[in-house]
Amino acid sequence: MSADFTVVASEMQGFGSELGYLKGIEPEVRSVLPSKDYPLFSCPNVNPNQAAVLMFQSRDVDNNKNIITINDNAVKGGIPVSPTKDSWNGNVMLIRAGVLKASGNKLHIESRNDSGDGGGDIDDFILDNVVVMYKTQ
Repeated sequence: MSADFTVVASEMQGFGSELGYLKGIEPEVRSVLPSKDYPLFSCPNVNPNQAAVLMFQSRDVDNNKNIITINDNAVKGGIPVSPTKDSWNGNVMLIRAGVLKASGNKLHIESRNDSGDGGGDIDDFILDNVVVMYKTQ
């Protein structure tokens, strides 16, 4: 069985509401949004009967209530809390079988507060280098 990958995002994206705070951590971060739907991405010749892997880097994730979904399916494990804001963390998350399609896949990221709501003091964090690795038919 063969495998392939798709780069979903290759630049730092800030989430939350405090651009100044995140620029103090990583000056190259371009913007801060409470949520983002990444442009539709393809996984050509994906085998929908096989699980896939979502890999990304994160920095300064403070709570485990932030949302990460693919095609409206929660990514198991979510966005892991960072042990420190002073370094990047590599994350490898499982995408269950049946979630990915050959085209038109949507990645959704959303910053939440400690209670899991979207208002008030939402988490400020950075994601970068988002890649989906999948098995092909």
